Amino acid sequence: SSPITVVPRLFVRISHEVISNARSIVFFLAMIGPCVATAQFTPIIRFASLPAEVKKEISASGIPESAWSVAIIPLPPVVVMGPVLNGLGLNPDTPVNPASVMKLVTTRAALGLLGPQFRHQTRIATTGRLESGVLRGDLFFQGGGDPKLVVEDLDEIAKRLKAMGIERIEGNLVVDGTRFDEPEIDPGQFDGRPFSTYNVGPHAAMVNFKSVKVSVWSEAGKRVRVMTEPRFRDQELSQKIQLIDGGCNKSRVTARMEQAAKGAEPKLLVSGVIGKQCNGVDFYVSVMDHARFAMTAFRAAWEAVGGVMKVKLQTGVTPDSARTLVQWESPRPLIELVADINKLSNNPMTRQLFLTLSAGEGRPATRQESRLAVKAYLASRGLVFPELVIDNGSGLSREERISAKSLARLLADGLIGPDAQTWVETLPAVGIEGTVRNRMRNSVLEGRAWLKTGTLDDVRALAGYIRSAEGRWVVFVAVVNDPQAVKAKPAMDSLVKWAYTYH
Repeated sequence: SSPITVVPRLFVRISHEVISNARSIVFFLAMIGPCVATAQFTPIIRFASLPAEVKKEISASGIPESAWSVAIIPLPPVVVMGPVLNGLGLNPDTPVNPASVMKLVTTRAALGLLGPQFRHQTRIATTGRLESGVLRGDLFFQGGGDPKLVVEDLDEIAKRLKAMGIERIEGNLVVDGTRFDEPEIDPGQFDGRPFSTYNVGPHAAMVNFKSVKVSVWSEAGKRVRVMTEPRFRDQELSQKIQLIDGGCNKSRVTARMEQAAKGAEPKLLVSGVIGKQCNGVDFYVSVMDHARFAMTAFRAAWEAVGGVMKVKLQTGVTPDSARTLVQWESPRPLIELVADINKLSNNPMTRQLFLTLSAGEGRPATRQESRLAVKAYLASRGLVFPELVIDNGSGLSREERISAKSLARLLADGLIGPDAQTWVETLPAVGIEGTVRNRMRNSVLEGRAWLKTGTLDDVRALAGYIRSAEGRWVVFVAVVNDPQAVKAKPAMDSLVKWAYTYH
């Protein structure tokens, strides 16, 4: 049952921004339609100042109070929508960059708009013909925006194709990412780290987070071996790794795409040094564009089941005349994807899900329409946040803004309805899992707080729920925007412990 019993009011406040242009009115109505039946006001929240003992902890961080935005709201056992809730705050109305805490906005809207059991679809289709085990013609890999289409899924798809009698595929492999009408981003634009997996941008046909697992180890300290997942063929790999004395602490290995000679295919170059006494190192790297990576991963899965593939890569639209070979439904419902996003703070998954919010039949997704979808959903819940700025929905942005008060209202609203406990558990439990597994471990907070982290240069954030010593639910938000934000962690943890003890 829900941690909070609620008496709802059926009323919707619509922000001027959401319906300010005619093009968006139909889209807005389509978005809020499923929500109107449960729409309600969240309570008015009045904030008192944080007590002196808490401000002392903040002062000890060396970060000025002006850089903090805090909202702590103890909730009564029964909430009737409409009355005032009393909270404690520090600059709660100040718009701040929340970093990855913005994922709470995206995932909460996604659950409201799509439903916890929503499943993404990926289609494999063809306009070719099958003759004597050979499929000749165009094979279409039509992406459905799945945030977690992984190599295990491709293995199953390959098995289904093989079971149809296909042994060899010849022609064009057309990767169709047109469900999203967004250009592929420059992955190095945000922070100059183009191979970092957290910088992977969205694509409707994203496979395996566009990330390669690279494993490097030595055999008896004499020979270096390299393996990748998805598997790169021998002709797609090159290595320049030197064995040196020492263990894994001496190992330094990187990977990047090697510049290819004219007319040749590029190779994945794995280079560096590895200690002779090191059992091996694993790391992840993002290489290639989405279409080429999808082909590489799909071919690896196909060859693993004994298939042969001789194709040319193309991108384009799947024609209406294409025949479906495999309609793959994700084995993971949305609620599971949301838990992955919130517990592990996965940026590529969030950006995929954010765009999915505005994708529909004959209507490719755009960031602008997804922003409107999120704000329309929030408005349907009585959550109008004038200061809210959504860029890509993941928090990997210098533009996104929200106040601690608005985040607190969103979190309080999350405790309304039969899915409340399930929603809380999509956040990582302190001291146990995800991005807070090593935080406040072996303390009274372990397993009694569910908190989403946010980290960027100059930003630290923590937001979620605490089950207090008295058994009450406490909504907690703390965000710091400051060049010295890295120093905020001890003070934030002290705030969490204080909220647990005194409420």
